[in-house]
Amino acid sequence: MAKPRPNPTRIDRGMSDPDPLPAAACSVPLRALARVSQMIAGDLDLPAVLRSSIRAAADAMNAEACSIMLQDPDADELRFHLVDGPQTGDLTQVTVPINDNSIAGWVANHQESALVPDAYQDSRFTPVYDRRTGFRTRSVLCVPLMAKGRPMGVIQLLNRRDGQAFDTGDMELAEAVASLIAVAILNAEEHQARLKAERLATVGQTIAGMAHFVKNILNGLRAGSFIIDQHLDGEAESRVVHGWEIVKRNMQRLSTVVLDMLSYSTDRQPLYRPCNISDLCEDVVALLQHQAAKKGVTLVTACHVEQASVDETAISRCLINLVGNAIDACNEGGMVWVDANPDDTPDRFVLQVRDNGCGIPPEAINKVFDAFYSTKGSKGTGLGLAVTLKTVQEHHGDVQVDSAPGEGTTFRLLLPRTPPDESAD
Repeated sequence: MAKPRPNPTRIDRGMSDPDPLPAAACSVPLRALARVSQMIAGDLDLPAVLRSSIRAAADAMNAEACSIMLQDPDADELRFHLVDGPQTGDLTQVTVPINDNSIAGWVANHQESALVPDAYQDSRFTPVYDRRTGFRTRSVLCVPLMAKGRPMGVIQLLNRRDGQAFDTGDMELAEAVASLIAVAILNAEEHQARLKAERLATVGQTIAGMAHFVKNILNGLRAGSFIIDQHLDGEAESRVVHGWEIVKRNMQRLSTVVLDMLSYSTDRQPLYRPCNISDLCEDVVALLQHQAAKKGVTLVTACHVEQASVDETAISRCLINLVGNAIDACNEGGMVWVDANPDDTPDRFVLQVRDNGCGIPPEAINKVFDAFYSTKGSKGTGLGLAVTLKTVQEHHGDVQVDSAPGEGTTFRLLLPRTPPDESAD
């Protein structure tokens, strides 16, 4: 049987204000806010901001325990990031769904504060945490964290130290404290994002310089390999030929890595040229036929698009990446389909690569386009799909992916038939 819900948790802002408090009483929350500002101001390290924030909130609200729960961007739930109190019970490993089945979840779901004078009389209260930690919750004050219109999580305070229940004055002060904390958290997150972007930019510049240098060496190696190939005719059974095949295979892998680095680390405009899409697909399938045959994988192509204006070299590399990944995902007897079809939108077409291989785990599907993320371990560079997405976006197109573990994966490249300036004419 559900426990009775207490009186409404929000203050009725439309009611007439009570008589003004004395100046000394009004200065108490102001001093508390000033202390909170001093404790969290100027720090741009997120863990340090959270530590300072939780101490400042507990101090300002005279609370026995305090926790900060932030929203998980990849899941509809809150995660305990910091807990301050006599017993925490390792709550930082706990997640709370954003729904009406808990006080914190209700606050995050409705973006409203909750004032609960008697926790055990509120149907949203979850006593399992008290049993887990040994703490006894009497009253609860939980307010949302929001900055620049973005919900960030909640801050939850338990039990006033003087034994009284939290009141509406406490809630107003907690909302003001939460606003300061939310802005401090947002500033720290934005600072970390800027630092990461700067580091990636520096890495990108370094990689671009190194890649050009290695590319020149590869050109020399290719020239030398051509000469050696000519002098190995008729030596098909020799160990030299076997060893040379290994060298050439690794040269190709190195070439792929270098070209991916160059493509990812530099901004470029596509070199648009009229292209026969059917021929492009056939060429990619022919190029990877030997790789597929070695694994016992069958490549099938069906193209229903003839002419389009694209950067043929760049789109060809995208297809090589996708078909190569599809082959790697298949076991012996697997199938890979390469299709080109008109899109529902007349000025676009779709290149599709589909396989019946191992599929992509659900937790990885949103990460596959991240630079240096790979599900192949040491066999992958983690740049192929990042380069593919970047190339398609440079064409003002889009990439879609569907996958089911054990059933296979489908990648779709949605591309305009003509360059954007021509389409506008």
